[in-house]
Amino acid sequence: MDRRSLPRSSLYRAHRLVARGATPTGWTVAIYPPDGQPRAVLRNTVPHGLAVLIEEAKLQVDRRLDGAAWQREP
Repeated sequence: MDRRSLPRSSLYRAHRLVARGATPTGWTVAIYPPDGQPRAVLRNTVPHGLAVLIEEAKLQVDRRLDGAAWQREP
């Protein structure tokens, strides 16, 4: 029996995030940029790791659009 869930798609800062999950292989979140650049795919095998992957995908989009975070001196 195939337990794969249907893909879930959302839009974040003009980037499409597509989340897919399957019980034996974990979760994947694909990031599709609006300008045709190659997509990025994040994977996680933690049972409840989808929320973590979505947050990481949003951070990657933020870094792509805003640049790296400013590193302060201690």
